[in-house]
Amino acid sequence: MIASLEDLLEQHAWAALRISGADQTAWNGEIVEAGEGILGLAHWDGTLHLDREYILDPLRDLYERAGEPRSEAELLRCREALVTLLHEQSHFLGPADATQEAARAAFKLPGGRALEEGVAEAWALDRLNDYIRELDIDKVAPGILHVRSEPSYAAFVPAVRLLASDLDRLSGAPGGETLDLLNRQTAEGQWRQAVTRIYHSTQLPHLVPPDQAPAVRLHLEQALRSSFKGLELYEPLPRGFAASRSQAAATRTLTLLHQELTTAERHYTPVPRPSRIHLSVPATPVGDSAAPAGTSAPSQRLTPSDSHQAALHAFAGVSPPTACTPARPTASAKPLASTGTATTARDLER
Repeated sequence: MIASLEDLLEQHAWAALRISGADQTAWNGEIVEAGEGILGLAHWDGTLHLDREYILDPLRDLYERAGEPRSEAELLRCREALVTLLHEQSHFLGPADATQEAARAAFKLPGGRALEEGVAEAWALDRLNDYIRELDIDKVAPGILHVRSEPSYAAFVPAVRLLASDLDRLSGAPGGETLDLLNRQTAEGQWRQAVTRIYHSTQLPHLVPPDQAPAVRLHLEQALRSSFKGLELYEPLPRGFAASRSQAAATRTLTLLHQELTTAERHYTPVPRPSRIHLSVPATPVGDSAAPAGTSAPSQRLTPSDSHQAALHAFAGVSPPTACTPARPTASAKPLASTGTATTARDLER
């Protein structure tokens, strides 16, 4: 049972690790008081920096007045301290082979900071109640599960939520799965993971030649990174204005993304080759055109055996034989020099 601020700070990182499902945390176990103007900071060396007035003091108060009734304002203050704690710990989470050096380099690339901070804040807000229950804080501060706070990073969070929801829909995943997946990555793997999910939700893996797939994926990643880099322009704006701009920008980005995916699928879809087989219709025999008035020209009939042979000849590029019954000459007609018939046929074009 956690009974003090010191116990909470000792256990808080492992609670974040458990509810996230990540392989590891890069936290080195050290916590120092943050400098002026910093609420919380996950330093690249693994040290956690926390502000005394807004983070450490409210969390200490949780245990000094354990179980006592608190006003909504007091509960909100505690909740905001906890979401900052969880947000900073989410920066330390990653897969087993992740390093802080690689994460730091990726964080500086276009769109890296916007995605990393947006994912950390959105995920921390969504999973805060799970975190509170994991640490039994709801027993120390009754009512804390029911108050709500506004998110930080208003320029990033709406765009991240739209992207994550769209990827859930494209891949047929339950709501929230993509956000959890991205949160288990460091900045090094987040964009790669997002593009992988987008790519495999289309027909492109079955259409694009293997040697061209990396270039297609890189094109998609660069387009998304560029769009998220632009979100930094909204950071100085008031919270509500920044959030609306973020959502509008992400909507435009996703519309263009879907158009790009459709164009790529069309480009790589094989065009059906037209058939080059042309079967000709046997010509009308010359002798049949002179049938006397009042009589009907004899019909041409092929037996089943003849039909089969004609088909074989046609697909072999040979004029099929034509079976016919010559017209019976009238009394005044002179016998023809030959009883054969004239036919024409077109071979297979080559």
